[in-house]
Amino acid sequence: MTVNHVRKLYYTVANHLIAVDTFRNEPTARLLKNFDPFRNKGDLISDLPIVKLACNQFIPEPSTCPVEQFHRNLNHYALYSTQRNLIIEMTRQGKTHRLMTSSDWQSFSTDLSVTDKLENLFLNNFIMIAYTIASSKLKTIKLHASVIEKNGKALLFLGKSGTGKSTHSRLWQKFVPGSTLLNDDEPVVRLHNESVKVYGTPWSGKTPCYRNISGDVMALICLVQSPENKLTRLEGLQAFLSVFQSCSVLRSNKKNKDLVFDTVARLIETVPVYRLDCRPDREAVSLTESLLPNDK
Repeated sequence: MTVNHVRKLYYTVANHLIAVDTFRNEPTARLLKNFDPFRNKGDLISDLPIVKLACNQFIPEPSTCPVEQFHRNLNHYALYSTQRNLIIEMTRQGKTHRLMTSSDWQSFSTDLSVTDKLENLFLNNFIMIAYTIASSKLKTIKLHASVIEKNGKALLFLGKSGTGKSTHSRLWQKFVPGSTLLNDDEPVVRLHNESVKVYGTPWSGKTPCYRNISGDVMALICLVQSPENKLTRLEGLQAFLSVFQSCSVLRSNKKNKDLVFDTVARLIETVPVYRLDCRPDREAVSLTESLLPNDK
């Protein structure tokens, strides 16, 4: 009789460890090619994972109505809440899979086999959701933003879809020597004792930018399309809302929402927030370039 032994794949994102259970490491790793730069290939792991994902588990079909539903990138999500667990159900092209949390938001279970190549999108999204939930306890938030890095310093460009975040980052790379794209859609921001850092992640929207690097956050800039270029410092509630609305958060879950709320409140006390009314041109880049320390 052949006995299948559970193995683990380890990944580190923003210095937080993720552990994925699997019976076959390499087939699972091939489903997560965008995670390759974040993989821990050594056998000795000293840190405790903030996410432990168990696969091939039975996840019961929810018997209640969802407390939250939303669509994103052709995927439909439904969130179900019980006294002890959250169940996140993802449906795409007629297929449905589920992710279930433990009460401490550290252990997660899924019905995915994590070896079927057709499970790629489900597995990527479930790890992203699990990570976002678990890391919210550790002053860490995932933002919808495009990030430019230069000499270890970073600017985050926020805004609604279609406002030109990626375009502004491309203009930076065109006009500012030494600047690089850190992430184009889903970076992670982490508050440390005396600093705020932004980290590349295995998720980056439509742009395959999966860089395991970080930068010190110099400013967060909310972009607004305009016929003129104007940079304005935001304070108080305006600054908070500009950042909070770009955060990944379970809006139906008070615990998660409160954790993200507190992190954003501390973030805007540490890092300045601006509004950039802008055209897609060199002058707009010059305004945001002024927010980085002078290299000279």
